[in-house]
Amino acid sequence: MNNKIFFYIKFIIIFAGILILLNFTNIFAASTPKLVSTLQKAFESIEEWLIKLATPAAAVAVRNRIVYEKI
Repeated sequence: MNNKIFFYIKFIIIFAGILILLNFTNIFAASTPKLVSTLQKAFESIEEWLIKLATPAAAVAVRNRIVYEKI
């Protein structure tokens, strides 16, 4: 009997927690557009740096493949 009560209480607490977390994510995303835009700019900057770093590596990989095909 105690196990059933404990199970129901635990289920209600977990379910309520999930509902609260789902609701708060929408509220925080809508209330702070400055934060969202700052994060978006930061990720775009990171993407630009990654492209700058990956371009020479891709050229070396293509060159090495051509050299290995000739051998």
